[in-house]
Amino acid sequence: MNKIAVLLTTLLMSMVMLPERSVADSGGDELSRWIDQRGRQVWGDPPSACDDLTFVRRVYLDLVGRVPSVAEIRDFQKLGDDRRELLVGELVFGEGPRRETYTRLSAASLARHWRRVLLPPGTVTLGPAQTLETWLTEQFKQGVPYDEMMRGLAQIQSPQSAGNYFQLLGGTPENYAGNLSRVMLGVRIDCAQCHDHPFTDWKQSDFWGLAAFYSDLPGTIANPDASKPTGKSGEIRYEGTTYAAKFLWQEDALPDASRTPRVRLARWMTSPENPNFSATAVNRFWQLLVGHGLYWDVENLDLATSDERAFLDELGDRFAEDGFNVQQLIAAICKSDWYAAQSMQTNDDNPSFQRELKVISPEQVFDSLEQSLHLPISRIDPSAPRWTGARTQMVNRLGEAVGATPEDYASGIPQALMMMNGKVTADAIDLDRSRLLRAVVESPFFDENTRIETLYLAVLTRQPTETEMELLTKYLDEKPNAITRRQAFGEILWALLNSPEFVLCR
Repeated sequence: MNKIAVLLTTLLMSMVMLPERSVADSGGDELSRWIDQRGRQVWGDPPSACDDLTFVRRVYLDLVGRVPSVAEIRDFQKLGDDRRELLVGELVFGEGPRRETYTRLSAASLARHWRRVLLPPGTVTLGPAQTLETWLTEQFKQGVPYDEMMRGLAQIQSPQSAGNYFQLLGGTPENYAGNLSRVMLGVRIDCAQCHDHPFTDWKQSDFWGLAAFYSDLPGTIANPDASKPTGKSGEIRYEGTTYAAKFLWQEDALPDASRTPRVRLARWMTSPENPNFSATAVNRFWQLLVGHGLYWDVENLDLATSDERAFLDELGDRFAEDGFNVQQLIAAICKSDWYAAQSMQTNDDNPSFQRELKVISPEQVFDSLEQSLHLPISRIDPSAPRWTGARTQMVNRLGEAVGATPEDYASGIPQALMMMNGKVTADAIDLDRSRLLRAVVESPFFDENTRIETLYLAVLTRQPTETEMELLTKYLDEKPNAITRRQAFGEILWALLNSPEFVLCR
């Protein structure tokens, strides 16, 4: 079978019948119902639900890090009334024929997101962040509970532990302590490093008390302004003052105990009784999936009022009671009415909830291009962009414009030029090199409307509107001959790839 036939077979996978599956045992249902009920108490009724194709694009981007293929869209459309719940089960728990693929992609996607949480845009790192991302991928792939994963970061025994996170941050106790409090507890105490915090209750002793847990780890840089480790965990010296290790929200230093100070810190920091750990965790997952946190300022949770924290704390308690099961939490949120709500819409009777449009990450942009365009992915294929350096180049360039939150859209001229004129895009619109175009244009089973619809499904995961179809049909009709008409499909594809809609999660 030649390559064109293979591609045509892929595009026509809608003819394949899927086995029936039951939703009865899918995870997260009970928690999802609670989220729906509690959300209505806080916000009123949710906005109207998005359509099926919007949901499919949304959930594929959020859970496996790319848009769905045309075949996956067709498979979804063949499912019954519970198709959304079934799809979430497939992508989160690997329920279905694509288990291995979705398990691998889901772990990698979560790892990329949490690598960005641990190393936010603009962080100067000592060494490549891939070591940390590889460690995170393995944690998610193995289904390690969230508290256990975070304990691995908190109780490191060497600078190389947990994906080299300590070294990546510069190898100083103060850098590590400041980042752990931000990531795990949703508080920024960095301003208390040199003096008591001017706007909150954090004291200098709070910051250095946390840093003292890491004072025995050898640093990797010579910084005259850095702390002076005493050589043992639990005590640190800064500007002539020695600080003893202490937990946040606690006045006294740690009492003596049989466990080492860092083990005690890790247990306290990830405990269900910790006032901020569970709440910060669910706030970050809600931000990842819905576009903003239940409390919007995810890294300043200490500034929230008790009313602002109520829903968040209750969801955090349920997350802890469920054993900090990441997959169950993600499934519950994705099955909720709030996740399925139309973006940028509100309930007129109670407009307090709005789902944001999200900007997809640089890695999601490339992986979606790879999926949409049927790019070669094998290491032995010399034209595969994933291995030629094209992926790295695109991710780095697009990464220059990554915003601080999922709803930020900071792309500028360099990023636009990369999408408009880069090699991946240029090859995509060339009939001699584009797998997608050749499969669509040369298919004997497609009329022109079907060709246009297939391009829309492959790139934007939706059907063209009536107006779009009318304009594009007219555009094709104006072409003087078959050659220019075929070329026009490349121009249509180029326009779809470069539309703002392609880089947004609706």
